[in-house]
Amino acid sequence: MAPRPWTWLKIAVTLTYLFMLVPILVTVAVSFNAGTRSVFPPEGWSLRWWQEALSDEWSSAIFFSLKLSITAAALSTALALPLAFGLVRYDFPGKKALVLLVLGPLLLPTLATGIGLLQVFHWTGLFASMGFGALLIGHIVICVPFSVRTISVSLNGLPPNLEAAAASLGATRWRILIDTILPLIRNGLVAGALFSFIHSFTDVNLSLFLAGPATSPITVKILGFLEFGFAPTLAALSAISLIIPLIGVAIVQRTTRLGDFVYAERQHA
Repeated sequence: MAPRPWTWLKIAVTLTYLFMLVPILVTVAVSFNAGTRSVFPPEGWSLRWWQEALSDEWSSAIFFSLKLSITAAALSTALALPLAFGLVRYDFPGKKALVLLVLGPLLLPTLATGIGLLQVFHWTGLFASMGFGALLIGHIVICVPFSVRTISVSLNGLPPNLEAAAASLGATRWRILIDTILPLIRNGLVAGALFSFIHSFTDVNLSLFLAGPATSPITVKILGFLEFGFAPTLAALSAISLIIPLIGVAIVQRTTRLGDFVYAERQHA
């Protein structure tokens, strides 16, 4: 009997998921290895490498990455709100050029963005004195497009005369924004902040050019440690770097029903 039409698609989807998940599962298993080498299957089970990954040497880099990504997500979302509102609600000369400028970091490799920002900072003579600020500016640049896109999707789903209706009832511009617009686009704001956080926390290409000795995110430290081989400590750090964004996604999904927002917008489109 010939296979059903969807059989091959199901097989392809299953193989794709296995291709993505099996390396992650192997890495997590290696992090619990009792031996001193990164081998699979593990030679035994131990939390030794997790204790090493959570030591001061590595935990400081993890907390630095959290500080950087949370700050970058908050500022990029705050900057993206007026940008998205202007792009969605108004037509003005140069609008297409502004769209390309805002969404450009999505099209360019972060490696090119990092090199460009490094040259700009060195040209202005500010790189040596900026430290955390240089990294933060770079991460905001690559995170703003995510927030602009999600906020724009939410704004496009609102009735175009919503502000006029609120104004006709006596609401000021600020009251319209705070009491009417923001509650209705809350999920878009949260989604943009979440995507920005994940992108910032997992970035390595841009951070590699802008990080300094005292301002190195966990991804840059992991890359530097790889020069000495893939120790089980790196497996534990990789698992931690995966768990932290997953916790963020779970919290956001639990509190804002982000999945409902995504599917609702797809149906609206």
